[in-house]
Amino acid sequence: MARRLAVAFVSVALLAVGVLGVATWLETRSQVSDLVRSRDTTTGLEVSAALGETYRAAGSWQGADVRSAMLLAATSGASLTVLDAAGHTINNGFGQGGYGPGGFGAGGYGLGAGMMGMHGSAATGPLGSPRQFSIEVSGARVGTAVLRFPQGTPAAEQEVRSALGRTVLWGGALAAVLAAGIGLLVAGRITRPLRRLTRAAHSLAAGDRRARAGGGDEPGELGELGEAFDRMADAVEREDALRRAFAADVAHELRTPLAIAQGELEELVDGIAEPTHERLASLHEEMLRLGRIVQDVETLAAAQAAQFRLERHRIDLAAIAKDAVGRLRPQAEAAGLELTAQLAPATIDADQPRMEQVAHNLLANALKFTPSPGTVIVSVTTGNGDARLVVEDTGPGLTEDELTHVFERFWRGEAARDTEGSGVGLAVVAELVRAHGGQIEAANRPGGGARFTVTLPRA
Repeated sequence: MARRLAVAFVSVALLAVGVLGVATWLETRSQVSDLVRSRDTTTGLEVSAALGETYRAAGSWQGADVRSAMLLAATSGASLTVLDAAGHTINNGFGQGGYGPGGFGAGGYGLGAGMMGMHGSAATGPLGSPRQFSIEVSGARVGTAVLRFPQGTPAAEQEVRSALGRTVLWGGALAAVLAAGIGLLVAGRITRPLRRLTRAAHSLAAGDRRARAGGGDEPGELGELGEAFDRMADAVEREDALRRAFAADVAHELRTPLAIAQGELEELVDGIAEPTHERLASLHEEMLRLGRIVQDVETLAAAQAAQFRLERHRIDLAAIAKDAVGRLRPQAEAAGLELTAQLAPATIDADQPRMEQVAHNLLANALKFTPSPGTVIVSVTTGNGDARLVVEDTGPGLTEDELTHVFERFWRGEAARDTEGSGVGLAVVAELVRAHGGQIEAANRPGGGARFTVTLPRA
C-alpha cells in the first residue's frame, strides 16, 4: 500500500506539472504571437509614415529617397514594395521598386548586400502574405506600402518555448522526487496504524478479547478509527464477560432447585421416603421456582432484543405511571406502605407495553425493599426536552457496591438475599430504557432511601 500511495503522489504531481506546463505553453504561444503581430503592425505603420515624409520632401514619388523606410522594413526581416496612388509599383530607376531583405532591388541606391551587413536581422526564410499600409500626406492617400514579414516561429518565441520546456522538465523531475518522498512519509503514517489495526482485528476474530489497536497519535480519522475499534473491542470483551456471567448465573440459579428436586425424587424412587402431601408440595414449589427462573431469562432476552422490534407511539408517561400506581396500590396497602404520585403530563415516543413494564418493575422493586411504615413516591416531570420518571422510597438505600451492580443480571444485594426473585427486574428495566434511547440512574435520597431516575427524550 505504501508503494501504491507513493506512485499515486508522483502521478498526481507529474500530472499537475504537465497540465500547468501545457497551459503555460499555450498561453505563452498566444501572447508571443500577439506580440509579433503587434510588432509587425507597428513596423508597417512606421514604414508608411517614413514613406509619407519622403513623398512630402520630394513632392512626388519621382526622386523620393526611400532608404529610411527600407531600413525600418529590413530590421524586421520584411520585404517592401511601394505602390503609388494608382496601384503601380514605384520604380524610380532602381530595379522594380521591390526592396527585399537581401538588398534594395537590383542595385537599388547602391546599398545592396553591404547595407544588409549593417542590419543582420533580415530573414532569409520564406515570407508570409503581403500586408498593405496606406501612405498618406496631409490627409490624402498617395500610395501603399506592401510588406511581407517572415513566416515561421520567431526566434524570441522559440527561445521562450525552449526555456519553458526546460523548466517543465526540471520542475516535473523535482516534483516527482518531492512527491515520492512525501508520499512515502504519508504512506508510512497511514499504513502503520492500519497494519496495527488489521493485526488487532485478526487477533480479536481469533478469540483474543484483549487485542487492541492502541496508538492514539495517528492523524485525524485514522486515530478516530483506532479509538473506535478499541471501544468496540472493549464492548465485545464486556459483552463476552457478561455472557459468561449470565450463563454462570443461570446455572447457579437453576442448580439449587434442581438439586433439591433431584434429591427428593431419588428418595421417593428408592423408597426411602413416602410421597406425602408435604413432599409433593415441596417438589411443586421447586418446579414453580424453576419456571420463574426460566420466565425471567425469557423476559431478559426479550428486553435485550426489544430495540429491534419496538412499536413506538406517542404516549403520556404520566398515564403509564398512574396505571402502574393503581395496579400496585393494593400491594402497597397490604404491606403497610404509603404510595403517592406527583405526575405532570409528558409525551414520549415509546412502546407502551414496554414502558408499562419499566414502571411496574421500578414500583415493585421499591415496594419490596421498603419496610413498613414507609413511603414510595412516583413522579413524572419534564425539562430540557426530556421526560423523567422518578421512583424513590424511604427504605435502607443502596451501598456503594450495590449502586455499581444494581442493574446487572441476576445480581442481588444484601437486602435481597431473603426475598423472592432472581435479580433480573432492574436489568430488564435498564435494557428497555436503553432500547428507547434513554438513561437510567440509581442513587440514594438525601433523607434516606433509594431513588431511580429514568430519562427519556420527549416526543
